[in-house]
Amino acid sequence: MPLPITGSGALLESLSPFVPDDQLNDLLPRHHHGPGRRNEWSSAQLFRVLLLLHLTTARSSNLLCHLLPEQRAWRRFAHLPNQRQLPNVRQLHAFRARLTPAVLRVINESMVEQLIEGRPADHPGVGLIDSTDLPAATSAFKKN
Repeated sequence: MPLPITGSGALLESLSPFVPDDQLNDLLPRHHHGPGRRNEWSSAQLFRVLLLLHLTTARSSNLLCHLLPEQRAWRRFAHLPNQRQLPNVRQLHAFRARLTPAVLRVINESMVEQLIEGRPADHPGVGLIDSTDLPAATSAFKKN
């Protein structure tokens, strides 16, 4: 089954059910920033905003935060209730610092499990690309 075009509302809508929101909120409860201050965004919302960096044409947090107010499909995917109150770059950076490799592994396993369970029975197998073994194609450090 072909996926819709990158950044489209149809792509975000088709991928949204695979994000384990409850598990994210359990793994990373809301972060308190001091007495009386608390983050207004859940971990699932912030994770979904970070996913938009990979699922849309926005390739930096600054650009994403700049485009988010005018992209209704992106806000719907991230479960952000309104156009005026949105996470900022500092909040995204603070949340990204809390995403340890162990947490990302748990989330990845959950998402892959859902994808495999949902595949049609007549498909013989699933192939996943793992780029960790590929050497980097750089020529900047060659000896002359």
